[in-house]
Amino acid sequence: MIDGTRVVHEVRFPHPPERVWRALTDRAELSAWLMPNDFTPEEGARFHLDARPSHPLFECEVLELDPPRRLRSRWLVDGEPTNVTFELRADAGGTVLRVEHEGLPSVERPKFDGGWGAKFTIDLRDVLDGNRDPAAATRDAAGLTHHPAYVASR
Repeated sequence: MIDGTRVVHEVRFPHPPERVWRALTDRAELSAWLMPNDFTPEEGARFHLDARPSHPLFECEVLELDPPRRLRSRWLVDGEPTNVTFELRADAGGTVLRVEHEGLPSVERPKFDGGWGAKFTIDLRDVLDGNRDPAAATRDAAGLTHHPAYVASR
């Protein structure tokens, strides 16, 4: 949902927080549900997310890492800095995952709102449920990890 300048989504998964955390921070798993990347789970690490052709390569930086509870990063979207925060909390044997993407230009908010919804309800769920194998990911010459499911969806 769009809440002012933020896009916010919250989903419950029947998996423990450590499992959901791995899907957020493992390069191959991230490429299987979000997009091609060269992510490194370290505070201060710079990385790229490949959203081409709909957007140029996103330049990003890990701002905060508190396993398995919180991951906050900065993404440049259309040259504007935005903050993406993932928060996980245990919930009756599962995990509630919340994403807040703040600072998006107004024209981008509806696109990201729909995108986060689909990423959580389809793509991330497929990875967590074992229906999308992160081992199928490959690395390109630029060091970005790609997954065939992402490439097919473009």
